Amino acid sequence: MNANLLVMPAGPALVKQLAPQDLEGAKLLAKLRELIDALPSATPIDLVGSRASRWITKREGSFGAWGAPEVNVGKGHHLPELIQRYALGKRAEQVEQVRGQLGQPRPGVLTLVAIDGSAGLTPRAPLALLDQAPEVDHWCRQLLAGQLPEIAHNAASLSDAGIIEPELWLELASLQPQRAELINADISLGVGRYVARWEI
Repeated sequence: MNANLLVMPAGPALVKQLAPQDLEGAKLLAKLRELIDALPSATPIDLVGSRASRWITKREGSFGAWGAPEVNVGKGHHLPELIQRYALGKRAEQVEQVRGQLGQPRPGVLTLVAIDGSAGLTPRAPLALLDQAPEVDHWCRQLLAGQLPEIAHNAASLSDAGIIEPELWLELASLQPQRAELINADISLGVGRYVARWEI
């Protein structure tokens, strides 16, 4: 597959220093880096993720606000971007755009989307267990796998099911990928975390 859009988790547990016991997160990160490393070396990269004020840090590139001041990725003031740059490693030098909305992915560019599913998938989840969360997790998986979800959702229903920022999910749902593959999914921390690749 000639993937030009990758979906990755947006939460800080992907950073080893912040969650050293998160073995599933380590697997997600390893698979994501494998997909990134398979791209041609000069591929330009666009980062898409929340730019909400709740995720801002004043210390550029630093995870200090989340408990790991020793980890610095050089650029970025929003947590999703910091996570993306952490995952990219040296490939972060190829980032051309950083934005909060998906829009229409640019041809010839890898669009890396940081997004999480419901935060209410287990009793110990950030939002505790929400009744609607399992169905929305299934919806997210169907969407990322390129299948037409059985149930339609809007921002309100996604939010009620524990998706903190549903707008990017709705943007993804509006796209029609030529090919789509859900590579990995995990709910061990009570949050839907996914790695997927699309060809737009």
